[in-house]
Formats: sequence, C-alpha cells, structure tokens
Amino acid sequence: MTAKLNHQSSKRDRLCSIENANRVATQIADLSDNDTAVVRTGNPIQPFRVVFAKSAKPDRIVSRVVTSD
Repeated sequence: MTAKLNHQSSKRDRLCSIENANRVATQIADLSDNDTAVVRTGNPIQPFRVVFAKSAKPDRIVSRVVTSD
C-alpha cells in the first residue's frame, strides 16, 4: 500500500492563504456594505472562509473587516 501525498499546488496555496481570504473579505465588505470576518474552517483544503461578521462564531474568527458609515 502506498502513502497518500497531501501536496498542494502553489496556486492552491495562494488561493487558500490568509492574505487572499482578507482580500476577499475586504471586497465583499465593500460591495455589500456589511462587516465580514475570516474564519478558520478546520479543513486543510479550505482553511479559511469569508462570512458576514454577524454570523461568525467568535472562537473561529481570524480577522474582521469593519465597514464605516
């Protein structure tokens, strides 16, 4: 039996990065005029997810984008 390799491409690494998640969170906040949050998912394939801040579980929040009036 051969071991499974868990190698991701460099493109996936960039897409799954916290920097990219923060960029997406900022874009969504700007477009929707709602606060957003980047949360941890616990999934190595999608380690971060962008959600509206009001629906984010506080213990999963990594960063937030707050809109101003």
